Amino acid sequence: MDLVIPDHGLWIWQLGSLVYLGFWVYALIDCQRNDFQGHHQKLIWMILILFAPIFGTFIYLSMGKSSKIKKSFRPDFSQISNKTIP
Repeated sequence: MDLVIPDHGLWIWQLGSLVYLGFWVYALIDCQRNDFQGHHQKLIWMILILFAPIFGTFIYLSMGKSSKIKKSFRPDFSQISNKTIP
């Protein structure tokens, strides 16, 4: 019954779990929002993050950046008319 009684070390586990949960949610959102070079890399990363959460999260955060497609801002101004604003 000693496991039920809170001790001074309990807050360390709770804080660590909260920090890990933040990394896990960030990895899921980041993986979902980005495009990858391979056709199935997003699916593979999502499966790894969801089904091997401890290792998958930190592997994605350390290695996933190299497999993402870098987005560049290239607006198409050819469709804008030459009307002046009143």
